[in-house]
Order: sequence, then C-alpha cells, then structure tokens
Amino acid sequence: MNDSLEKKVNIIKDLLTDNSKQIVITSHHNPDGDAIGSMLGLYHVLKCMGYDATMISPNGFPDFLSWIEGSSLIHNFSRSKKKLSKIIQEAGIVFSLDYNGFARLEEMGDVVAKCSAKKIMIDHHPNPEKTFDVSISNVNVSSTAELVYEVSCLLCGSKTINIDSATSIYVGIMTDTGSFSFGCSRPRTFEIVAQLIAKGVDIESAQQRVYNNFSEGRMRLLGFALSSKMKVFPEFRSAYISLTRNELNQFSYAIGDTEGLVNYPLSIKGIVFSAMFVENEGFVLDARAGLWAQPPAKIVNSAIRHEYCFKAWIQPFPR
Repeated sequence: MNDSLEKKVNIIKDLLTDNSKQIVITSHHNPDGDAIGSMLGLYHVLKCMGYDATMISPNGFPDFLSWIEGSSLIHNFSRSKKKLSKIIQEAGIVFSLDYNGFARLEEMGDVVAKCSAKKIMIDHHPNPEKTFDVSISNVNVSSTAELVYEVSCLLCGSKTINIDSATSIYVGIMTDTGSFSFGCSRPRTFEIVAQLIAKGVDIESAQQRVYNNFSEGRMRLLGFALSSKMKVFPEFRSAYISLTRNELNQFSYAIGDTEGLVNYPLSIKGIVFSAMFVENEGFVLDARAGLWAQPPAKIVNSAIRHEYCFKAWIQPFPR
C-alpha cells in the first residue's frame, strides 16, 4: 500500500470524526455491478464503524443486483428529486464511487457539484476531474470495489469487512472483470478475493444470482441483437450492434439488460473491436477492444472508462 493512499485515508478518518456530519454515498447513472457493489460495500463498512449513511443513485439499478443485502436502502434520485436534493445539500461528506466527474450523475450532478459537503472520490477510471476534496484514483486496479476494500481496511482494519460488505465488494470485482476474464492481472486482486472468500462469501451463489437471474425479455433481446442487429466486418476485424428505443421496448427493456452485450462479438475468431449503439434519450456508445488491439481509449478523446473500453453519450439531433 503506498503512502499517498494512507495519507488520503487519514484525511477521511479526520472528516469522519465529526459525527454530526451527514454522510451520503453516490454512484453513477445507470449503475452497474461495480457501482452498486462499491456503494453497498462502503455502506456496510461505515455501518460497522458506527456511522449512518444514505445511499443515492441517479436512477434505478439492474434487478439482478437486488439480492445484495442493503440494496433496498438505495434511493433513486429520479423518483424523489426534491427530497434527495435536500439530503445531498445538507450532507457533510459525499462519497463519489465509480465515477470521476459529476457529468456521470446526469441531473443529480449539479446538486452534488454545488453542495458544500467534502467530496471524496474513489474510482478507477482515467482522467479524473480535479473537483474533489479527496481523490483516490487508480486505473490499475480491477474495479472501484477493489479500491473500496483497500480504503476500508486502512480506515479501521479488516474487522470492518463482514459478510455483507465482503459479498458486496466481491460482486463489484466479479462483475467489472467479467467473472475474472479481463482487467484482473494483478496478484493483489486475487489476494483480496481470497480474503473476501475467507469472510464467508459464497462465490457459487453470487455467480448464480448475478448471471443466471435475467428476465425472459433480456434473453430474447440478446438473441435478437446477435441474430438481427450484429454487423460483422472481417476485413476490419470489427463488429457492432445497434438497438433503437422501439426495439428495446419490444423486449420490455429494463436497466441492465444491455450490460455485457458489446462483449459477444469479441468471441468471433479474428474480431478485435466491438461497439454497441443504444438509443435512449440520445445514443449510448459502448466499445471494447481485445487486449491485442489498439486501445480505443487512446483513439477516442471522449473516452471515460478504461484503456480497452469506453462509453460515450451522444445527444439526440434536434428534430
């Protein structure tokens, strides 16, 4: 563990000593497994330390994550903007997990950016904004959940990691590495996973509940996307999938249903680059490259994720 991280965690310790400060834990719009796992992991750690915290997500999260202990306590900002804006404005500390800039919070971004709370970022994406009071950023770790584990152990030792926080953090690491198939080449990642298992995490159950818990609509959407909407260009070693809002609605689309679809074309022999375009309010562009390809984050200036994957939001054209 480097000295810089320890110094930053000591600052967090000092901020937490004032028990009168309300604590809010946030993550990005359309939260994935790492976002939810990180939020819940930190929530349970703070609870073990005697702190109460309010978890707020900009919008809803995938149903296949709703089994994690404490997930029902996550507030949906889009459903209660006035009430939750007041909680954020009155907070003394805001944890910003799995995002590196307030734009990733959509409507909630302005509220968090303008609040007077001390803002603590814990994240693993490149190019973080310099708008946080404490920035814990490391692009080399597998996930934000892995960083949450490191921070938690420095805050109060591994005794604060109970079965609930351990399971949450494990889900974050598992989902952000595609079940340990990418972004997890550091031995430290597996050391942490071993420690989480020692805390009692049931890895078979976690795998089952996350990956074998999809809706019928999601499975039919996957089949439709691969059979009818996937375009392959062998000469460019590339492929893409595009889905319109009407097509999503045909399959009763819910948040999380397109998560991971962009990875499927990479299973085709010779394909090293895959992109997916999904229409929502605008278009979401999600792209992945095989480890042997030119990292797309070095090609596209607006990249906001990892070296070999990026996601960008494209505003709709005026009608």
